[in-house]
Amino acid sequence: MLIGRWQRLVGPGVLFLIVVLFYWKLVLTNQYTWLEGPDTAYLDLPWLQFQAAEWHRGRFPLWDPNGWFGQPLVGQAQPGAAYPPNWLLFLVPLKHGWIRQSALHWYFVFARYFAALTCYALTRELGRSRLASIIAGCVYGLGGYVANTMAPQMVNGAVWTPLVFLFLFRAEKGRHPVANSLLSGFFLGFGWLAGHHQMNLFVTIAAVGLWLWLCFGERKINLHMIKLATAALAIAAMTSAFQTVPTAEYGRRSVRWVGIDHPVEFNEPVPYSVHDEYSLKPISVLGIIIPNIEYRSFAPYIGVVAFALGMVGAILAWRERQVRWLATISIAGLIFSLGSNSLLHGILYALIPLVEKARVPGAATLVFAIGFAPLVAYGADLLPRPEFVLWSRRTAWALGMFAVFVTGTAFVIFAMKVPAATDNRLMVPAIAALLLVAVLALCRHGGVLPSGSAAVLGLVLFELANVSSFSFPSRYQPELNPYLHPLAEHSDLIDYIRNRGEAARIEYDDKVVPYNIGDWYGVESFNAYTASVTTNIWKMDVFSPRAKDFFGIKYYLGKAAPRPNYIEDFTGRSGLKVFENPTAFPRAWSVHRAAPLGAMRESTFDPRSAVAMDGMQPPLGPCSQGQDQVELPLHQPNRVVITASMQCPGMVILTDTWFPGWRATVDGKPATIYQVYGGVRGVSAGSGPHTIEMRYVPWSVFFGAALTLLATIVTIFAWRATFS
Repeated sequence: MLIGRWQRLVGPGVLFLIVVLFYWKLVLTNQYTWLEGPDTAYLDLPWLQFQAAEWHRGRFPLWDPNGWFGQPLVGQAQPGAAYPPNWLLFLVPLKHGWIRQSALHWYFVFARYFAALTCYALTRELGRSRLASIIAGCVYGLGGYVANTMAPQMVNGAVWTPLVFLFLFRAEKGRHPVANSLLSGFFLGFGWLAGHHQMNLFVTIAAVGLWLWLCFGERKINLHMIKLATAALAIAAMTSAFQTVPTAEYGRRSVRWVGIDHPVEFNEPVPYSVHDEYSLKPISVLGIIIPNIEYRSFAPYIGVVAFALGMVGAILAWRERQVRWLATISIAGLIFSLGSNSLLHGILYALIPLVEKARVPGAATLVFAIGFAPLVAYGADLLPRPEFVLWSRRTAWALGMFAVFVTGTAFVIFAMKVPAATDNRLMVPAIAALLLVAVLALCRHGGVLPSGSAAVLGLVLFELANVSSFSFPSRYQPELNPYLHPLAEHSDLIDYIRNRGEAARIEYDDKVVPYNIGDWYGVESFNAYTASVTTNIWKMDVFSPRAKDFFGIKYYLGKAAPRPNYIEDFTGRSGLKVFENPTAFPRAWSVHRAAPLGAMRESTFDPRSAVAMDGMQPPLGPCSQGQDQVELPLHQPNRVVITASMQCPGMVILTDTWFPGWRATVDGKPATIYQVYGGVRGVSAGSGPHTIEMRYVPWSVFFGAALTLLATIVTIFAWRATFS
């Protein structure tokens, strides 16, 4: 029994060793990084840094105050705040307050390892050999979408996708169907916690499609399968709720940049022209087997060896139901990823809710990968067998002709010196194809039969390494590292502003400071490199000089002052300067009279003399302005404290974003937070001294977390009850 348990660890152990060695550039040297990319360095890394800093301060990051006057962090989804494996990264000890690059490298590698491991588990469930399953795990975790997508929020969900189908297949076979259907749904929902909706939506469509086939696709209605599918999808919805419920709340109250000249609201569809731009182009389908023929970041590359084995594996094992389903999922994913070149995508865009929100059809190459990788294991197992000697010969002939064609094409391209197509890696698939021909020939003659699969694994890794880890930039080549360097250039500017000891916001020239300096340094800023902003703030004409004064934007970082009245205060070592805005409002103040919201459009209206709001107004006193004392002694992401000494009843204004979930107390008693001036917060207070406290306690996050916890408990209980 003990020996059997240790044997089960051989595959995962070997797979771990392979993944670590495959990414030797990241974890066995300090010369390379995966973080060099515009979105990765400017958006993802600052998000991770902000969250890690909050965790080390003992606070769960619910609200991000460092851009657009504050936004819900969990609701934005992409920061991945609700994804439990990210919490482990955030708890890793910081280095001088900064998240360690080595931790981020291991984070990257572990995500690929667990993706490979779950695919290995799926393939073993399908009855494949240990070595063939390792090959399939490598194809899924070290190739295609998983390996070539750098944004964590877009790839972390793919780690759990194989388990969705593993437990679905078990349920379909009648093996503890209730427990396994719940586990399938649980991992489908858990993938949504990773952050981005896109890939998870495509996987959900694939899983729902397979459930529908099991329920209705075999010329009869299967009531048992309908019950299992309902249970699985209900658990999936509950498991995902920690992320999806806050996202739904935020989505309805925000505008999103999607690739056109203006942001769109939730009730506006993402134009199909945007989907066209982010589709996998038909020519990029060749990128499945030829390096460097890909479009954007969703390269489907798995190599000619894996592709040949997968195709042959599907043919040789076609009688198995699961093989037919996997092949169908793979083909559908590839066709869907073609976007505007695919009728399938257009139909789903028009008919299925939320598909129009997933503006990158090319991300469906993940669905292609999850369907195709297990087929590679079938090919690795079946092709060397004596009974399939004819198919072995056919495959060898096809690979040989392919190698000759690629070699001839490469010769012509290099002879003619075609710059756009000159890539030394063009010969990689030809070399791999010829070597696979040799392996198949030796297997047919009994020469390397015991080690044939090991040779195939080596060829697969040889091909994948020429794409998946090939382009990591070396730090010894500065021209290849344009994105990370700016993040270290502006600390002196931030130190100067912090030393002023004021509760003030900054604005920066995003052409010379292209990253999210607010989250990176933990300083409140106006502008931010994000995908969305709350609608109420966006409609406040935030780019006007008047609005910038209103929001207390006191400092500007740039080469030149944005307005003549700005005062130059400090020059940093990068050459950028700090300019002070002398007309900036304080972050908090008090008013004692009200005006209609439309007054904000009047150029003569002074927001410090009256609160502009519609609807029910609190009682306000008649005393004159300027006699109150309002201070902001504490401003944390999830908690704000204001002290106010009021001459008569009035309203205290805080120019932070108004959003559901913020709760206020005045001297410990609950108070209403009014949405004033169109998008910020106001709390009424009587005469005398008061302490006003605001806390972010979002029902959407806590309700969603409760549903996720309940789904986890139900799934664990069903699993233990079944297998105990």
